[in-house]
Amino acid sequence: MFQKNKWAAIFMTLLLAVVLTACGSSSDKDSSKEKEDTTKTVTDTMDRKVKVPTTPKKIVALQNVSEMEILGVKPVGTTDYYITTYPKATKGTESVGNDKPSIEKIANLKPDLIIISDYQKDLLENLEKVAPVYITHFGDTPDKQLSNIANLLNKKAEKEKWDKDYAASSKEAKSTLKDAGVENEKAAVIQFYGKEIYVHDAKIFDGLYSGADFTPTDKGKANHETKAISSEAVPEYAAGADRLFILMPADGNEDSVNEMLKGVWKDIPAVKKNQVYKVDNTKWSDYSAAAQLYQLEDTVKQITGK
Repeated sequence: MFQKNKWAAIFMTLLLAVVLTACGSSSDKDSSKEKEDTTKTVTDTMDRKVKVPTTPKKIVALQNVSEMEILGVKPVGTTDYYITTYPKATKGTESVGNDKPSIEKIANLKPDLIIISDYQKDLLENLEKVAPVYITHFGDTPDKQLSNIANLLNKKAEKEKWDKDYAASSKEAKSTLKDAGVENEKAAVIQFYGKEIYVHDAKIFDGLYSGADFTPTDKGKANHETKAISSEAVPEYAAGADRLFILMPADGNEDSVNEMLKGVWKDIPAVKKNQVYKVDNTKWSDYSAAAQLYQLEDTVKQITGK
């Protein structure tokens, strides 16, 4: 009897060991799969393979904050520029500095992802010690930037909703302007910054042109860069424009604008028609999807009051 019980005990011990090993193996596989599901490998604009969280929770964004706002994601940390420019999107977000952000402040936030632009790549070596760093390309079209961030943050559905909503806003804007008698018109945009007058590639103001259905002037259409022009060149640049939009200086000093355009102002057709609109410099010149929507809506408001 003793011998029989002995072999039974040995058999049960071996069986238990097999079961435990199997459970351990299954647990390891489950753990490995779970870890695999919570991370993904992406390729950024500099062809770097970066392992990032599938759905990041704590992001320090030194770039692309406006795209994050559209997608419903709030960064835990960003620069003073974004906090000032996008107060609603960054409410409760910590400042990490400005042009040269504090690596220590970023580290203290314990981010699981850091987003920067390729013009900030000199920060990469130090930032990589804190968290995975994803680099976007400065100058990509607003739609490409938004698609890129949507893919990165697992927010493709939000991107699709934005596209539909923007298309609806554009259709409504065109209808409102048409009802106000505004149709098939040309528009020009000039920017006052410091003591200079700037003009930009028309694509910067796509909310005005494609969105609200205006056409750039011949000079505006031919220009594909940001450049300073003299006050004397403004009438030629704005020639043929039914509407003139002026991006005002940050201090909103109209006297400086009037002084710079003194002597040439009266020769601009849009001025003669009393169809000149002074608009927000920062919100109009930010090359982003959010800025395009703002341009679209502000154009309608400036012209029709609606």
